[in-house]
Amino acid sequence: MAVQLFGHGPLPLLAFHGFGRLGDDFLPLAPALSERCTLHAFDLPFHGASPAPQDSAPITPEELAAYFTAYSGSIGGAPPALLGYSLGGRFALSLVERCPELWSTVLLAAPDGLVRAPWYRGLANHRWGRWAYRCFIRRPGGIHALIDLLHRTGIIGAPLHRFLIGQSDTREARELLHDVWTTFRMIEPDLVRVAANLRSMHLPLHLYLGKHDQVIKPAQARRLSRLATQQVHVHTLQTGHWMLTTELGKAIARALPAP
Repeated sequence: MAVQLFGHGPLPLLAFHGFGRLGDDFLPLAPALSERCTLHAFDLPFHGASPAPQDSAPITPEELAAYFTAYSGSIGGAPPALLGYSLGGRFALSLVERCPELWSTVLLAAPDGLVRAPWYRGLANHRWGRWAYRCFIRRPGGIHALIDLLHRTGIIGAPLHRFLIGQSDTREARELLHDVWTTFRMIEPDLVRVAANLRSMHLPLHLYLGKHDQVIKPAQARRLSRLATQQVHVHTLQTGHWMLTTELGKAIARALPAP
């Protein structure tokens, strides 16, 4: 996986971006964090400079944990912190589930993975569902018409409508959806195990949610917060789904443990 480094602080901070984005997205956080952290901003597979996996087999949580256990050992220094935004939050939660002993602090911004297996990800676990995804790549009209109908009838709001259409309006975007949903389909964190690890390791998790986010709604934090009340700290920011801003960098700087 391709990685860029931002900042020069002693605390390594491993960061995972959202769907269709790049590790560059974390650059706005660097001014507030550079004295305290060195950000290791990864391009997830299929994104940016990171290649696609060599075969069609899904990436497993065990493979993910093994990779980042080795990476964390290779960089040395203090135990790293972990940051995941949107899709990257699902990766971060999986790493907390599989190798919680590696991390000093967990930071999640509008993370995917707080609700288990939505229907669009669940489809990827079945052969007929993956066939449907391939059909969607070639003929998106029916799904787009359904999304438009849900918007017109008020079932989904304008921000979510724009997000869904924007993530699938070109063939390239639809191919990326197919590749990500099918290859990452086993990266589905078990929140009960995540919470148990947080409690047993006394591992703090800071959860940043946008008050106006129509994709990852603040209410989705309730279950994880109830499962690990002492470890999970919920912060609501005056944003929508896009959160990688200087304000988030300042909020994270306040949450990090003292040097």
